[in-house]
Amino acid sequence: MNMLRRTMAFALAAGFAVPAFGQSADANWPSAKPIKMIVPFAAGGGTDLVARSLAEKLGTALGQTIIVDNKPGASGVIAMEAAAKSAPDGYTLVLGSASTVVVNPAVLPDLPYDPVNGFEHLGDVGSASVVLVAHPDFPAKDLRDVIAMAKAKPGELNYGTWGNGSTGHMCAEMVRAATGVQMTHVPYKGAALVLNDIAAGHIKLGYADVQSVVPMAKSGKVKVVASCARRSINFPDVPGYAEQGVPFDFVWRYDLMVPAKTPKPIVDRLHAELMKVLAMPDIKERWTEFGMTASTISPADLKAQTGRDVAALTKLARDAGIRQ
Repeated sequence: MNMLRRTMAFALAAGFAVPAFGQSADANWPSAKPIKMIVPFAAGGGTDLVARSLAEKLGTALGQTIIVDNKPGASGVIAMEAAAKSAPDGYTLVLGSASTVVVNPAVLPDLPYDPVNGFEHLGDVGSASVVLVAHPDFPAKDLRDVIAMAKAKPGELNYGTWGNGSTGHMCAEMVRAATGVQMTHVPYKGAALVLNDIAAGHIKLGYADVQSVVPMAKSGKVKVVASCARRSINFPDVPGYAEQGVPFDFVWRYDLMVPAKTPKPIVDRLHAELMKVLAMPDIKERWTEFGMTASTISPADLKAQTGRDVAALTKLARDAGIRQ
């Protein structure tokens, strides 16, 4: 009997020890060690610049160093899988992009991470438009003109993007889905190559990210004819898709996330500090340079929106036959 009592007492003590440890760990966060922010792309790129700006400010706000960990490769799958499988203890963040969070699940089968339920979504760090650009001598002045030209000569109008299944490719498929026009896709290995060929007159149209387009548009090497899907803060006079007969209201954004099952107090603290960082004047100024605007959307609403976005793009990709 004494042995039984001792065994039960030990079991009860062990049972209560786990929650107590968890509460202590939450309360001490983030003092135990530096925080890692995984970035799915190489150092020096647009996503990396956003991540390093965030890491500096958010680390100061939390009183802990945030180390940027670049994990490029496989369209961001390597980084996202690593983040999803990390311990849900608040010491691993990941900066997801539109391509890794909504495009990958739409076009890639057997994805080893769930962008909706595999993470807690902390906040919309910033969104930017993808824009449709043309050679300055191209006769179309807006998307309506492009659609009319494509309808007049089905399949003869070519456009470039930075790859099959890219956000630029998805923007073009939105036009096809809404209007039925047929244009020929020419995939490149980067947005800069698309823009260079447009400027040189080798191809008439193409999609590229705003950051890459701004200097070339200012120098008159290319012109912007449409914004996918909303107006860009860098090109406020260029209408978005919905204004030109393509009823897609889509935002290409960066989401800051942590692994699913991260304790709610940690998620709440990270969200609160992130909102403060995004409201800082110098961050707002830097984001404008990047062509981005941040949002105050809540974690729950952001997760729900991500689910809707994934569903919409998955249907678009299937209808277009570009699901790999």
